[in-house]
Amino acid sequence: MNTLLHYGGMIVTVLFIAAVLYSMIMAIRRRNRKQKAKEAVIKRPHVKVANLHQFDIKPSDGYYKYPLGPEQFTRRRPRRFTAVSIELAGEQPYSIYLIGFAEFADGELRDQHYFYIQPPEKDISHVTNPDVTWDLLSKADEFGEYWNAGMKDYFIDHTLICHNATYVIGCITHALTVFGIEVPQFRFIDTLEIAKKLYSFESNKLETICDEMDIDLDQYNCLSEARAIGQFFYLACREYPMYVPRLHYTQGGPSETELSASLVALAEREEKTAAELFEERPVDTSLLQKLVAKNYLEPGEKEGTYYATDTGLDFAENLP
Repeated sequence: MNTLLHYGGMIVTVLFIAAVLYSMIMAIRRRNRKQKAKEAVIKRPHVKVANLHQFDIKPSDGYYKYPLGPEQFTRRRPRRFTAVSIELAGEQPYSIYLIGFAEFADGELRDQHYFYIQPPEKDISHVTNPDVTWDLLSKADEFGEYWNAGMKDYFIDHTLICHNATYVIGCITHALTVFGIEVPQFRFIDTLEIAKKLYSFESNKLETICDEMDIDLDQYNCLSEARAIGQFFYLACREYPMYVPRLHYTQGGPSETELSASLVALAEREEKTAAELFEERPVDTSLLQKLVAKNYLEPGEKEGTYYATDTGLDFAENLP
């Protein structure tokens, strides 16, 4: 009996030692894999932009803003959009080192993403977050690499909302240009424009707006900024139900479908004349007739005015 207990104890001891050794070996292997992965990130070659400074722009009134060229606009309130915020490492707009974007639909946050980005040169003179160093950024992918890896799918054919949007979209356009990537058409709404049009804030900076409207905002956090931009847009739409924001377009104008949705959106709450619907555009009588024939618009009580129908509103609200 004692012999059996002795051998049993030996077997248990051996199994225990074997389990400990196996656990140690696996931990060492995991650590080695992690170290190799870390070394691979550090050593991984990135796209190097030849003659980078040929893309530099000069400041205008001390402000580096990449020109977007001619813009067109329509008006409507998108049900779905992507709110975007960025931070720059240097003075040039292409020097994006952090981007956060949050997807909203039907008044709710649906998805969110943020990335550290390796700027195209070792210049972080404009970085204010003490936790961000070149050693951290040098391990990240560059903007063009993120874009081609799938980030573009959140921007192309999506309505974007940014604070000081022409500046933000200009930075993204500049970065794409630097990396030789074809710049798509961007469709965007500017919450800075909304703030100036509808409110009288002490300052139109995002942090001031969030403070006055009790919107959570974390310092040095682009993702928090993107969420705050989306929340401010929804609050402004609720507080000013008659206001229909401008939807700007770069690289060409809106399609006929998008323009049709804009005409319907403008005539949702009050009758509008043809001139009021088309605003800065020449009146397109044939398009108005099409919308009436489709029952998207109907004649208003006053001669020469139009009013949106429920069918038309369903059409306009279902556009991306």
